[in-house]
Amino acid sequence: MLKFDKKRGNDGIKDSYSHMSPSRGGSSQGTFFETYGNPSFGRYFLCYKKYIAALALVIAAVVAASLLPPQVLRLIVDDYLMAGKAEGLLAMGGIYLGTFALVGFFDFLKGWLLTTVGQMIVKNVRSKMQQKLTKLPASYFTKNSSGQITSKFINDVDNISALFTNGVISMAIDCFKIVGIIISIWFFSVTMGIFALGLVPIIGLLTRFFKVRMLRSQKANLRELGKVNNHISESIRNILMIKAFHKEKYMERRYRTYLAENYQTMNQVNFYDSCYSPIIQIMTACSIGFILYLAMGGSGNVLGISIGQVTASVNLITNLFSPIDSLGTELAAIQKGMSGIDSVKAFLQQPEEAEKEMFPELLNRDIELEFQHVTFAYEKGQDVIKDFNLRVGSGENVVVTGRTGAGKSTLFKLAAGILQPVSGRVLVGGVEPFRITGTEKRKIFGYVQQDFSFIRGNIWDQISLGDPSIKKKDIAEVIEFVGLTQAVTNLERGFETLADAELFSQGQRQLLAIARAMVCNPKILLLDEVTANLDTVTEEKIVSVLKKAGGDRTMLSIAHRPRVLSEAERKIEL
Repeated sequence: MLKFDKKRGNDGIKDSYSHMSPSRGGSSQGTFFETYGNPSFGRYFLCYKKYIAALALVIAAVVAASLLPPQVLRLIVDDYLMAGKAEGLLAMGGIYLGTFALVGFFDFLKGWLLTTVGQMIVKNVRSKMQQKLTKLPASYFTKNSSGQITSKFINDVDNISALFTNGVISMAIDCFKIVGIIISIWFFSVTMGIFALGLVPIIGLLTRFFKVRMLRSQKANLRELGKVNNHISESIRNILMIKAFHKEKYMERRYRTYLAENYQTMNQVNFYDSCYSPIIQIMTACSIGFILYLAMGGSGNVLGISIGQVTASVNLITNLFSPIDSLGTELAAIQKGMSGIDSVKAFLQQPEEAEKEMFPELLNRDIELEFQHVTFAYEKGQDVIKDFNLRVGSGENVVVTGRTGAGKSTLFKLAAGILQPVSGRVLVGGVEPFRITGTEKRKIFGYVQQDFSFIRGNIWDQISLGDPSIKKKDIAEVIEFVGLTQAVTNLERGFETLADAELFSQGQRQLLAIARAMVCNPKILLLDEVTANLDTVTEEKIVSVLKKAGGDRTMLSIAHRPRVLSEAERKIEL
């Protein structure tokens, strides 16, 4: 029979959090949230000053290059076509085409730099957030769903990145383009410059009018589309119940209602989208027509400018609409980014767990588990456990029973240091468990829950959970101990098989959970209804394995089934 050495001692491995910290090498950009406690995108620029300096040069080049084609076109029309000069016309045509190539090149540089800066922001902020995540108490995760936390890591961080890239920098480029276009036109004719300047607020108001309504309609459409998709999922998930109660017609009526509402909101989106483009095109045509009328109308050349200047002005006016149109989108990106900063900042300011300490003496002596006047509540004023006292001696087998919701699983989380009591103390060997490092805690507590959680990786990984101090020999021994060697070796690649729930039965998954808990030879086993969902035969096997694992090991179990209760030395009811 396999005998686990309870005196294995401390391996001196650093706490498992340490490898998660991002490299801080001599990076010039650093991490904004580390450098500045109060997020501000203006200060954030300082963290990426080399890239921002390069971007500033590229922005200037992009704006300047975008103004070149109309100017070259003016020269071609006035100095060559109107003058009837053929010599050098081909070269000027080449220069004209070259200006577009230059615009394309600088646009490429701009896009590359924006992508680079954006990815650095994402990497650095997410690294800092991951670092924070490992230090948060379990209570944070009981109050915030996994979806909410994931959204902070994905959506909020992406919005922060977009704040700098699609927001601030893109807006700066477009604003400079607008100013450059107006100044260029102004040099041709003050009248045309005033006219172009007057177009800016008109186009801006039109854009805002349609974009706001389109955005509102899109949000409504997404809500209705969500109802449609949820209904489909609900129907598939509950198809047997629907058929059993003959509710097919009812589900069809609900679906038709959701489809009709989705169709209505989609029509609103299409209406505003369809109206906006023609209106802008009409405005563009009217603006060009007005310029042509003033320059070459029946009343004579009121503007007093050449045909080339008219041509260039028409070209510039046409290019004026696009950056104004983009300002609304860029402003929205900035607003989302600021909201993302607030959200991430609030996350990074969450209180952390107490500093972990090393207690090697706990591994080399018998220890007892004690609850002293422990009170705990997930929500203020709603105590789950109140003034609870219990002492579990070394090597004792205790079973905790009670009604659903009495706080049995919460009690185990307090024992393992996952949660901290609101008042009172939990002590293991005289030390509060939440103060103990993860490496040592795993050698003190083996925690087996009702459901085995698979991680991405092979069978070795499921047991070691990435702990380098756990050798393959230890894993093979504990797999043999729980009676799963045959099941594992029968897999296509044995221990190297990528694991998931479909490869194992419910009973085998519970045995894997016991193996994971036992591999570090813990002094205390916490068993949270490990046989609750098993048949009698499988239950007997699990109980037999646990009986072997017990020995002089302390065991604290949550159970209601007679077979487990019969093995206990003492029963506690919550």
